[in-house]
Formats: sequence, C-alpha cells, structure tokens
Amino acid sequence: MEHMEVQFDFVEKNGGACVTKIFSPGAACVIPETLSGLPVTELGDKALAQTGVEEVFLPRTLRRLGRYCFYGCERLSHIHFYGGPLETGGGFLTACGCLRELTAHMDPSERSALRDFVTEASGRLLVHYLLPGPDGEEHEAARLLFPVYYDEAVENTPARITVSNIHGTGQKYRYCFEDKRVRFDKYDRLFVYETAEESVTAAAEIAVSRLMYPHGLWAEARSAYGDFLKEHRREVFLDSLGKMEVFKWLMAHGPDGEPGSLADGLPREETETLLLEASRRKMGEISGMLMEFKYHKFPEKKKKFEF
Repeated sequence: MEHMEVQFDFVEKNGGACVTKIFSPGAACVIPETLSGLPVTELGDKALAQTGVEEVFLPRTLRRLGRYCFYGCERLSHIHFYGGPLETGGGFLTACGCLRELTAHMDPSERSALRDFVTEASGRLLVHYLLPGPDGEEHEAARLLFPVYYDEAVENTPARITVSNIHGTGQKYRYCFEDKRVRFDKYDRLFVYETAEESVTAAAEIAVSRLMYPHGLWAEARSAYGDFLKEHRREVFLDSLGKMEVFKWLMAHGPDGEPGSLADGLPREETETLLLEASRRKMGEISGMLMEFKYHKFPEKKKKFEF
C-alpha cells in the first residue's frame, strides 16, 4: 500500500501561518508549530472538514480555530490542545459525534478555550487536565467528566409553540467556567444532580476521577464523593473490573482518597462475587489481587481436633 504523507496548504497571515487545508491527515494528525519558518497560528475554516482523522494534536502556537474546521469528522475521538488565548469559530465541532476525549495542556494561569470545546459538543467528554509541576514536567492534575445531555423539542400544537426540554446533567456541568477558567467548586457542587439523575456507575466515575486527580478539590466535596463510593462499593468495583488503572487505585486508597482500600468495606460474599466475575472475564492480574485481598481479609480458620 502506498504511504500518503500529510500535506498542509497555508497562507501567511498577520506574521503567522494559517492552515487552509490538510490533505491525507491519517488517523492521527499532528499539526506542526511552524511551516516554512512561520509559527502556525490559525487553523482555517473547514481545514480538516469531512476527513477520516481520529486524533488531532494542535500546536502550542495556535491562536484561532476557524469556523467548521472539524466539520463532519465522524471518526474524531480525541483532541489535544494548549491553554492560553485560543479563539474558536462557530460550529468548529459540528457533526463530530464520536468525540469523547480532550487533553488540555494548561499553563499556570489555567485560562484556556476548554469551555468552548465542551459546550460545542453535547456528548460525554473525558478531559485530561494537565499542569506543569515544580520540576517543569507536566502531570495530570485533574480528570473531569462532562456528562452527555440532549435537547428535545416538544411541540404544543394547540398553543402553536415548541417547548425545549433538556435531558441529562451535562448542560449544568458545562456552566462551571468563569473568566476562561474551570471553577472546580462549581463543578463539584453539581455532583448532587448527577447522583439524582444519572446511573450509579456514571456518578461513580466522576467521583473516582476527582479523587484520583484532586486539583481544586475542597474538603466538603471530597467527603461527598467518598460517601457515595462507600454507599455503592459493590457497583463501583464491578464497574472498575475493566479499568485496570481505576481498580488498582480503589484497592490502594480509601473513600477519602488517602492510602487504604475502599475494598475494606466489602463483605466476604461480595468479594467472592467480584473474584468469580474477574475469573469469568479471564482477568488474571485483577483475580490475583482479589485473591490476595481475600486471603488477608478473610483468613481461613484452622480446624481443631480434640482427642
């Protein structure tokens, strides 16, 4: 099969390069920081529209995303972008129904276009929120889930009006921004709606993500997340069987996120149910961890014989 190299058409604009069209982007498209010595500052209108791209890496130098630049990218599932000033054009994520993940490389100001990304897409979005550490190396400081929502238009024929009904908690979560920053306190206060309106597993995923990566997490919210996990231990562990990172964290941390184990509150019967399910799914490593936990938590009593 002949290999097609990605090609960029661009024009010079305000001292930078505006990419007008990307040819043969492939499944993963890395947009360079410079083209012909010019910093890439803009992705033009419809530059990647209706391509088969699945993952896009935007450059640190980018300052504008054009209108409908990702229009109709039906396979696009993950976008990487940088914090700082980034203007977004209308409809830039229109018809990107598979978008599920964002990686935001934030600078210390924590201002970004993240709100534009999550409000443009109504589906469930997982955001990896990266910040530079004291050593200058990036680390995942927060992991945020923005639930799905959809707008249903209901026609009231006699009155000749249409009423719009919003379903799902996702719209509420998309209002937890201020001055281009995430308001983590607002985000965490919405958990009460998630527990009331969504499934246990959906709410648990938000709780675990915030406890695993607790940037901006305040004490009251930490307690609320922990109490929910304690109340639903069995469901939380069953859902985590297919998520090795989450399962290992749950086994090594208590409901408050401190060292311990959420599994300590599981009774013997539920531990055995988890072990059987992990064995059924042929999850060797998880089965081994559960067997070791069961051995120490519920040791077999030695039989005594009287003569």
